[in-house]
Amino acid sequence: MKARLLIDDAVGEMRRALLDPGGRVFRLETERWTERVGRARLNDVWWGRVRGRMPGQRGWFVDLGLERDGVIEPARSRRLTEGEMLLARVKSEAWSEKGPALSLADMKAGVSPPDAPERHHPAHQDGFLAGADIIEICTGLGARREIEAALEEACSPFAPLPGGGDISIETTRGLTAIDVDAGPRTGELDKTDFALSLNLEAAEEAARQVSLRGIGGLLVIDFVRMSSAPDRRKVVGRLREALANRLGRSSEVLELSDLGICEAAIARRARPLRDGLDMPSAEREALDALRHIETAGLLARSGRIWARISPSARSWLESADIGWREALAGRIGERWIIETAERQPGRPDVWSQT
Repeated sequence: MKARLLIDDAVGEMRRALLDPGGRVFRLETERWTERVGRARLNDVWWGRVRGRMPGQRGWFVDLGLERDGVIEPARSRRLTEGEMLLARVKSEAWSEKGPALSLADMKAGVSPPDAPERHHPAHQDGFLAGADIIEICTGLGARREIEAALEEACSPFAPLPGGGDISIETTRGLTAIDVDAGPRTGELDKTDFALSLNLEAAEEAARQVSLRGIGGLLVIDFVRMSSAPDRRKVVGRLREALANRLGRSSEVLELSDLGICEAAIARRARPLRDGLDMPSAEREALDALRHIETAGLLARSGRIWARISPSARSWLESADIGWREALAGRIGERWIIETAERQPGRPDVWSQT
């Protein structure tokens, strides 16, 4: 799919988005500067130490030197031994409470393993861009505004449909459920054509939301019931095609049941967007403050920039070893003042004075 790439490399956090030919965001990712070293990204190659068997002999835990161990399935080509160092490729990033899924990586003859787990080399290809033909790269404040709007959309439990109605998205521990609702949607179509038109739009939007939010695992979609078997096949075909276009890979999608239920298995690759956004509230406020200070400084080329944040956010900034002061000064000049307000972490107040 041809796509535009938006990049918002703000001080403290980088965000990227892909826009489809219609100008709608269909992929999002965030990465804090604090994660740049301690995160196993898709297709990275790591040296890890085999730590022990998983329960039920389902595989092995592999220590990568990170917060969570990776997991690797039993290898038919070779036997693994507890304590050995192995070279592994990240085939699925960590998500929720689960560590990254690994597979054995090719190792050249004569390569000696390090004494401790470490990243061997980053991915040769950017997994975020898989299946996308980038026709334009956009940066600056315009890209920042579009990404912020897309993040707000991705955090909403509802997504409207072009012709009316909406879909609701709810992720539980075991699956993601999407419900299609016609709502106030009206039209001159008869009942059969009305259901088909609604469900085709819902299939397209469901695929976009799956990609946008980084949803993986079991997906269940409750479409509006249709009695026509050919119509049900059209909806499933649309969903398969839309998922392939948005994700850059095929997914297992079962046929629609008589009750209008469609089940799909979405292979996990990159971490879900909600995991990338999950962080302590003080860190979230501090990073938002840095972004707002930078934005205000770019809009107002002279004058002071003021920010008011909570004590917790101020403490996070003072202890963060990410070089934010130097980076911010290099972008807008050293002309900001950060004040503290006695309150719980939340939205920072940022303004400029000329």
